[in-house]
Amino acid sequence: MPDQQRFEGDVITKWLMHPGQDRKMELQQEFAFIDSKDVTWPAQTGDVVDGASIPEVLWNRVVGTPFVGDYRRATVVHDVAVSKQLYSSRQAARMFYEAMLEDGTPRARAWMMYMAVRLFGPRWPTETGEVNLMAADAGTDPDALAEQFDFDHLEAAIDQLLGEQ
Repeated sequence: MPDQQRFEGDVITKWLMHPGQDRKMELQQEFAFIDSKDVTWPAQTGDVVDGASIPEVLWNRVVGTPFVGDYRRATVVHDVAVSKQLYSSRQAARMFYEAMLEDGTPRARAWMMYMAVRLFGPRWPTETGEVNLMAADAGTDPDALAEQFDFDHLEAAIDQLLGEQ
């Protein structure tokens, strides 16, 4: 039986200077999350992270901001999981959800952020043939997201969630 999910280590970073908004940070020591299936999600010294990928137009007390909130450590391991693609995007989203709960994020907020990542977050090829509802290269620009949005897939996913097929 796997151990309880947990974080190992502390998030120690150095801000990086780069063109545009200076949101990127470099990890200064190893950090990891062990999920409910006993899978280790490592974040190694030198990995670069940029906080929660919340579009700026949504920054508020309900949704949050990239570096403020009880999901900050979860964003570190999720950022690294996305950049390294060691596991599927589906597994990475599930890990993000579990990591947020482990860090004390209220279940409703963790669910909302999980759904945002699953529906609008980056996808990469897997052997399971996951459907990409949004193009990963659209970034967080609302107009770019709207152009790439596949309403039929989103509607079908919501119908399935609500049992209205």
